[in-house]
Amino acid sequence: MKRHLSAAVVAGWGLLNGLLLAVLAVYGESALVYWLWGSVVLLLQLAALTVLLSSRLGPDQHVRYRVPDRGAGAVLPTAIGLLLVALCFVYGRWLLVVAVPLLAVAAVMLARGTTARER
Repeated sequence: MKRHLSAAVVAGWGLLNGLLLAVLAVYGESALVYWLWGSVVLLLQLAALTVLLSSRLGPDQHVRYRVPDRGAGAVLPTAIGLLLVALCFVYGRWLLVVAVPLLAVAAVMLARGTTARER
């Protein structure tokens, strides 16, 4: 399953959209909404099948990537944390409960480094 994780992610998106479509059916939306959302679910499942076939036919993917800088792994958590801080101005200060620990994790990743030690 580790090799085909990308197909599982796309299929999970499709299943989540199928669940949302079922919620819309409970609330009685119009037929156009069912057709549009159902087509999205179908396209996502076809994309998952395509990704699965591509990963089976292609070579093994790399499991570990080398990051050129020790603190480069902290970029993504920092960006998400800063985005949440910016969204605090719109949605309220409660987002700081998520943003501050994420920024703390990013700071620890920056201080300790995230790449493998060279031998």
